[in-house]
Amino acid sequence: MEVALILILFISNVFGLDCLYNHRYKTTGALLILNMCLTVALAYQFDQMQNIMYVLLAVAGIIVVVFMVRYLLIRKKNQGKIINNEYIEEKEDE
Repeated sequence: MEVALILILFISNVFGLDCLYNHRYKTTGALLILNMCLTVALAYQFDQMQNIMYVLLAVAGIIVVVFMVRYLLIRKKNQGKIINNEYIEEKEDE
């Protein structure tokens, strides 16, 4: 059973890449969803669901941290521009 799941997963990946190369995006999306389902089925076959959940939670946490850092850096950069613009405007008024 595991070998069949691995072979179907491999074939689905090949067709997904071919569809992406040939600009058939809807088919590529459907094949990517099929790949995710097959990955979960394969993990369930090996009783690895708990480990996958830990990995997914860790990846979600990393993504949240990256977006927070980017947001804070952009916010800090924009505040610096506002201070500089006010300083330039005060100098022009004098």
